[in-house]
Amino acid sequence: MRSGLYYGWELTGGGESRATADLYGEMMEQIELADHLGFDSALIGESHFVDGDLTGSVVDLLGALAGSTRFIRLGSAGKALALQHPARAAEDFAVIDLLSNGRAILGAGIGDSEAAFAAFGVPFGERRARFEESLDFIAKAWTSDAFSYGGRFTRFPRKTPENAEQPFTHEPYEKPFKLQWQRAGLEPKYLAVTPRPVQIPHPPIWVEAGDGEDVALAAQNGYAILPAPTASDAEVIALYRTYGERMAGSGRSLAEVERPVIREVFCAQSREEAIAIAGEPLRAVYARHAAAGALGDAEASLDRLMQERFVLGDPDQVFERLKTLQQEAGINHVICRFRVPGIEHEAVLRSLRLYAGEVITRLRS
Repeated sequence: MRSGLYYGWELTGGGESRATADLYGEMMEQIELADHLGFDSALIGESHFVDGDLTGSVVDLLGALAGSTRFIRLGSAGKALALQHPARAAEDFAVIDLLSNGRAILGAGIGDSEAAFAAFGVPFGERRARFEESLDFIAKAWTSDAFSYGGRFTRFPRKTPENAEQPFTHEPYEKPFKLQWQRAGLEPKYLAVTPRPVQIPHPPIWVEAGDGEDVALAAQNGYAILPAPTASDAEVIALYRTYGERMAGSGRSLAEVERPVIREVFCAQSREEAIAIAGEPLRAVYARHAAAGALGDAEASLDRLMQERFVLGDPDQVFERLKTLQQEAGINHVICRFRVPGIEHEAVLRSLRLYAGEVITRLRS
């Protein structure tokens, strides 16, 4: 089982007054250390207009990390594709893949912030349809030469007529095909999205899965799913059971795809120390989730959260908890959030070193 890091809006949570550049610096130092220690991935969740949030431009953060790391895979988590033209997302993540020499992951979702959709002028009720169309466009853009796309929301080039049944069309190679230098002054009917990513056929796509529709979309296309960070262990197990059934129904196998999950993890010399350092900061984050309705009817007490969502303890306890989740859900990639407001940077670095030294190798075996 592989191990990674996760950073979301909780990077600050609006409760820290230190300079933004310092917080970015700490995040980058943690990911650079994780790269050195042998972690497999680092995901950054994109969000907009949340008080104190630093993850409005996940592409820029990933680009900076592509130049300062060597081995760790770098990706987004739950990027709301509906908020921008899909050609821009295809370009951005292709560049990240090139800068990182083939380490990019596109983690995307339908988006759940009505404020963000209103601010960007995108109807909130169209988010799922726009998301599905964007995913289709991006996958085709990464694997095609010049083409046109006449989707419900995406016209590429601009004057392409809508064709809901068959929006994608390759540029024909028979006459009147024209070479690029012969096209000056002509209105293009086909365009190519460049540059191309390094990975073939394209960087991995992980669909943020909150319900059965997300799971069905991922299974149909052979994409991985990424359960929401706030999902309980039981919800993760149920999602992966449904996903496995959907994959089988599409003639696919779970062995074809990565099976990640995000967990709140803190590793210390003892369970008591881990709870003393990370328990209250994590509980405060989840109290905010509960107030926003993200936990449903779940109780946000520390004891309940420890049972259902948090993995806090010494290396043996952390390993056993993750191994149990692997056996019950079938996951093969645990992405750990070690840092939320209230957990000091140096404590995160110590926990990363301890986890790498005593948990990663055992999980891989």
